[in-house]
Amino acid sequence: MVYVLAAYTITIGVLLIYGVLLQHRARLARARLAGAGLAASPEQARGFNLGAALLAPFWAIAHGQPAIGGTLLVTWVAFAAAQASGLRLAVLLLGPLLIGASLFFGVVGNRIVAARSGGRDPIRCERGQLPWALAGAVLYAVVLPWVWHFAVGPR
Repeated sequence: MVYVLAAYTITIGVLLIYGVLLQHRARLARARLAGAGLAASPEQARGFNLGAALLAPFWAIAHGQPAIGGTLLVTWVAFAAAQASGLRLAVLLLGPLLIGASLFFGVVGNRIVAARSGGRDPIRCERGQLPWALAGAVLYAVVLPWVWHFAVGPR
């Protein structure tokens, strides 16, 4: 089982990180071609923000949404506690809420960044989103599968 998990985390992790880097490079190239660098453009607000989707509570707190981020963080903790306690109804209610919030921040995340930048350099804003996407990719593709294996895996 360890070899399968290692193969999974290496393969999927590398592909996901490579995809994040390709998407980031394409967004930077579009911003440069559009003559960006002087002010925010509508292009900056488009696209899916992977870092905001994967790390929704922490991303929201760091990007001026502390109430929403704190609520999502408490919901994550409640979801983990309900799952550990075997409360299936709570898991069934909280799971879709967390998935919906993550999708919401993924879709609207770039708009939040563009609105908060207030005319700041869009290329700089794009570079600021790269660490969030990379951290989310590494967390979900590499760290969490190993945590799951050692916490609840085969004994």
